[in-house]
Amino acid sequence: MAEIDGDSLRYFQIKITYEQAKHMPGAIIIDYFSKAEMIFGLGGNRVISRVEFDDPVCLEGIDELKNSFQIENILLKGENFAYVIAKTPGPLQSIIAKQDECWMVPPSIISRKEGFFMTVQGTSTGLKYARDSLVSLIPEELEMRISKTIDADWIFAPKLPEKRHIVMMTAVEKGYYDPIRKCTQEDLAEFLGIRQTTIGEHLRNAESAIINSWAKHSSE
Repeated sequence: MAEIDGDSLRYFQIKITYEQAKHMPGAIIIDYFSKAEMIFGLGGNRVISRVEFDDPVCLEGIDELKNSFQIENILLKGENFAYVIAKTPGPLQSIIAKQDECWMVPPSIISRKEGFFMTVQGTSTGLKYARDSLVSLIPEELEMRISKTIDADWIFAPKLPEKRHIVMMTAVEKGYYDPIRKCTQEDLAEFLGIRQTTIGEHLRNAESAIINSWAKHSSE
């Protein structure tokens, strides 16, 4: 893996209309959710996402979504929205997850109104891989751009305190957020050498910080 210098990172953004992507598994998402917006990446192809819907039944493990948007956990539920942990196994996300030198970041949104908008951060090599791979999936003229800055009105998820960040990322790496959990808070406590109650507190606070930061800034 290449050593990554923060100053060398760029952002690749692509807009895809529903017509351009309707043959792909992810297109079915907007049949159930009017909008699905990435809030925070948990590694691989798992994300914390805010979804909007007309019928809350769409949160209940829809079989038609198994190849595009698998909801694993509901963090917060409102009348017509929810914050969820979801797996996104579709081809676009899988392409990005396979490449060490690029990764999907906010703003990445799919909606009935705007289609699909994705932001990828990475090195020049990683972004070229992402661009070429996406073009091979959707061989049409696409709106793309690579730049040093993100072209969107967006506030990133908050930077977590060091200890909280370590606990959160360890939980992800050890499979705590997997559909069938591969570890418990007790396992994390033993691995990190801290109390289980502290582990639980760090995880709750990290999830809360991510969700509340997004909600605060998106309404401004």
